[in-house]
Amino acid sequence: MIPEVSAETFSPTRILLDREDDLAALDNALHQAVTGAGRVLLIEGPPGIGKTVLLDELRRRARTLHIDVLTARAGELERGYGFGVVRQLLEARLTGAGGEERTRLLAGAARLAEPVFSAVTGVDEGDDLAFATLHGLYWLVVNMAEQRPLMLAVDDVHWADEPSLRFLLHLAHRLPGLPVVLALTMRTGVDKHHHNLSLLLLEAQPPILRPQPLSEAAVTTLVKATLGADTGPALCRACAKATGGNPFLLSELLGELRRDARPADRIDPATVLQVVPERVAAAVLLRVSRLDPAAPALARSVAVLGDAAGLVNCARLANLEPAKARTLASALTELAVLEPGEPLRFVHPIVRTVIYDDTDATERNRLHAGAARLLTKQYADPRGIAVHLLARDPSGDRETVPLLRDAARRALTSGAPDTATALLRRALDEPPQERDRSQILFELGTAEHEIGDPAAPHHLREAGETACDPAARARAVIALAWTTHTDPARQREQTPLYKHVGDAVRDHDRELALELEAARLGALLFNPDLPIRFEDEAQRFRDLPAQSAAECLLLSFVARSALTAGHTVAEAGDLAERSASHPALTSQGGHPLWRTNVTFCLIAAARYDIAEQLLSRAVRHAERTGSPQWTARALWLRGLTRHRHGDLRGAEADLRAAVSAQGLTYIHFRYTVLFPLIDVLTDQGRVDEADALLVDNGLDGALAPVPLAIGSHLVRGRLRAAQGDLTTARTDLEEALRGLKSSRGLIPWDHDARIALVPVLHALGDHNRALDLADEALNAARAAQSQRAIGGALRVRGLVHGGKEGLDMLQQAVDTLAASPANLWRAEALVDLGSALRRDGQRTTARPLLREGMERAHRCAATALADRATDELRATGARPRRRAGTGVDALTASERRVAELAATGISNKEIAQALFVTLRTVELHLSNSYSKLEIHSRQELARALQS
Repeated sequence: MIPEVSAETFSPTRILLDREDDLAALDNALHQAVTGAGRVLLIEGPPGIGKTVLLDELRRRARTLHIDVLTARAGELERGYGFGVVRQLLEARLTGAGGEERTRLLAGAARLAEPVFSAVTGVDEGDDLAFATLHGLYWLVVNMAEQRPLMLAVDDVHWADEPSLRFLLHLAHRLPGLPVVLALTMRTGVDKHHHNLSLLLLEAQPPILRPQPLSEAAVTTLVKATLGADTGPALCRACAKATGGNPFLLSELLGELRRDARPADRIDPATVLQVVPERVAAAVLLRVSRLDPAAPALARSVAVLGDAAGLVNCARLANLEPAKARTLASALTELAVLEPGEPLRFVHPIVRTVIYDDTDATERNRLHAGAARLLTKQYADPRGIAVHLLARDPSGDRETVPLLRDAARRALTSGAPDTATALLRRALDEPPQERDRSQILFELGTAEHEIGDPAAPHHLREAGETACDPAARARAVIALAWTTHTDPARQREQTPLYKHVGDAVRDHDRELALELEAARLGALLFNPDLPIRFEDEAQRFRDLPAQSAAECLLLSFVARSALTAGHTVAEAGDLAERSASHPALTSQGGHPLWRTNVTFCLIAAARYDIAEQLLSRAVRHAERTGSPQWTARALWLRGLTRHRHGDLRGAEADLRAAVSAQGLTYIHFRYTVLFPLIDVLTDQGRVDEADALLVDNGLDGALAPVPLAIGSHLVRGRLRAAQGDLTTARTDLEEALRGLKSSRGLIPWDHDARIALVPVLHALGDHNRALDLADEALNAARAAQSQRAIGGALRVRGLVHGGKEGLDMLQQAVDTLAASPANLWRAEALVDLGSALRRDGQRTTARPLLREGMERAHRCAATALADRATDELRATGARPRRRAGTGVDALTASERRVAELAATGISNKEIAQALFVTLRTVELHLSNSYSKLEIHSRQELARALQS
């Protein structure tokens, strides 16, 4: 039934006719928000169909339920304004908060969002600002929703700026469990292939509201409310047919008919049928132009200024007196062109588009230039000024470039590097003065690197080659070096540049010169076939005093070279500890290879506790800054350390957390983190899961020609051996060994490759090759004086040799590894010796060895090894206890990570912020942990985790 409509209050675009199902869906979405079941609600349809009306009604109903409502409307011209929509949504709530409330809203990780709303211009080099900002904005929303449910409404989301879209998507993934509804309106017919927009739309839960055209009965009701109750059915049918039931078009049509002031019975239905959307647009322009000769200028000013369209600004841009502009604005409101109030806004985006598109290109250029000057004089946010600079053609204006650069710095600081990139590219097009060009190129390359743009190295190199100042040139080349540090071909080609620029800056800035020396060593490390040897060059810096960050960075390369130049692992460990003495190693991102060099050397020297302490500090710092890049790198290295130490649960937790923080889209990171995780799962006996990771990520076939694929062959070979596919295992392990030898220490796992390959060769019947390789492994291990490697080599040599001599070697392996903190390899040696003794008939002697091996394997979470030890024990006549499905060992990697943090006394919110997960995830993991640990509160966690 169509309700009665009052002629006095009638506005066709505001009438909710034929919307019963849509309104029910709105109520359901609000109910879910109130009960903590956050969701994305999407309202989609063509222009004028009533999306905004439904959104307004949703906002009205939300307020009646005491839900806080924050609103933004995206605009076509503001898409270049980084976080423009986010600022519309959240800024008023934040800036309007008192001191105590503002402190609460920005507590914890939410503080990372502050640069979006402030004039901060400094950027900490190395911080992953884009994600840090998203992380902070998410927690700002969580803090806003703590006291009352929250509704975030974004009208015309298809016009949202890229950083805002990234945040909305980031938030949408984390809404379950939050009392937040994210309501979006989306125009059909726009490009949905935009990556973040299309992903955001996929987050919308059914039902997606698609308002339908008004029925003929609804149109009749509205026509009669406008033209009179005696309006004939023919005219009503004509209105319905002409507008297709589109509320906005109907509103425009009825407005024209009402302004014509003819009685309804004198309106020819045939003329109404000629009305089409283009004619409606023409009608809008016509009534604006008929109002007053100055009215079009004011309307164009409103269209250009957008969110800055205050009456005074519009008057100045239109060259009108404020009083005249006020009169015209009132008249345009009466004509249903503008909404009442300030800032001046059009009644519908369609009207703005009509006015803007009707302005010729020359006039638009002039207006945008005027808007930029106007806002500059008002000391407006540079990012808002930049919107107008981007909308006009380059003109060689010297004042434009500094404004664009300032806006780019603000964008980069607030975590919008893509916006900064667009602004800096526009600055180059202006063009800048020649003396500024190299610095702009440097800023552009830095911003491009943040978003993974392949143009970054080109611009950084050009900046380095064209800068006149030696220090500026050095900084650009250093940035180039670390941007391309995993690309051996680029490093090879850039090596002479590092030396040339370093020589030029040495007398001006010793630290920069040393950083360039480090960049050169990194290039030599990744290119072991160059005539200049990495090992020889690194030794030049052996006696540095380790007082500055650059000196410690260089010493990390000296330590790394010790692993391949015939030095002992103890010497490499000592050098690594000297290199780790500077606080910059853990307190900031530093250079990508610094921590890697230190960690690899400490691992080789079996100084796992020292490495884990350093990396734990690095993880905590990265978590506090909200940088997923540095968090993931620190977690990856700590995961490697824990694996070598034999803490498989801790290693898995770290590596999975690294994947969660950074993702796997970057191929270098995929090889860095995914293969160590596969290795950990293999040692736990979870070979099916490990294999699934290979297959799901396309890593079960040919591996990419990247340096880290060398170590990946080793991991995959160990997995294939554990699966019983010995032929494939041999292929992978032999490929790994060839690559490790030719890379001269790039991936220092050659001991592991030999030791993994020996039993595979033996099982395949290649006994002589297995013995030769075991001897080679033992000789190399003794030369390096690595107890872990010596014990491992003795173990596999004993397995291959067999007999009494084999038993003696296995006993030596156990004795050697007894003094090593490599717990997993120690457990393997114990189980292998016990098994060999059992087969030799020495059951009584075998039992304590097998029992200790089983217990150590169990503590390491090496389930397959523990099961083998259990079976061997039973074969000796012993009756080992059955392992329970409860306790610390039953925790998953993620549950353990959450439980460990909770045991330190920090809150669920702090845990979620540190791990880049949602509160709901933390709550679920803690609930599962309590059940498995058979406890009832977090106060019992510390004790339970140690048991």
